Amino acid sequence: MKFFKYIKFILVVSVLTTITVHGQYCENFHKLGDCKIDVKRPYQIFGQSRSDMIGVGYTLKYNVIFYGNKEYIMSFCTTKKYYPIHFKLLDPISEKVIYDNKDDDYLESLGFGIEKTKQFIIEMSILAHDASDIEIEEYYTCIGMLIQGKPTK
Repeated sequence: MKFFKYIKFILVVSVLTTITVHGQYCENFHKLGDCKIDVKRPYQIFGQSRSDMIGVGYTLKYNVIFYGNKEYIMSFCTTKKYYPIHFKLLDPISEKVIYDNKDDDYLESLGFGIEKTKQFIIEMSILAHDASDIEIEEYYTCIGMLIQGKPTK
């Protein structure tokens, strides 16, 4: 009987460890992936930058607060086969689209200034134009959102 409890314990621990390690695979992708080529001085990396795992056909949404009197650069990146990235800025109350990069041929970076502190919803998905059908159906990839800011003069 103790043997079965021991086996059950080992299985639970191994499953939980696998899930944790798999999720951490993308943890700093916005600092290490293609986003890093957009690091600009004197901009500082904003603490609300994110990385996550995503599959084709899925959408990630993040609430982000941009503080007033600052200029921002948002850069989005993924692994090569999964480009382009489709992102939108939405009003958090009405969910009205404020900006859609589809209108700019899936531009990967966006610069803007904010006069007063404002919250947005950022919606991201990958289109994977260069991935095979098998890669689209069976694999997840990392997506990164690097936000940099600096005070306006």
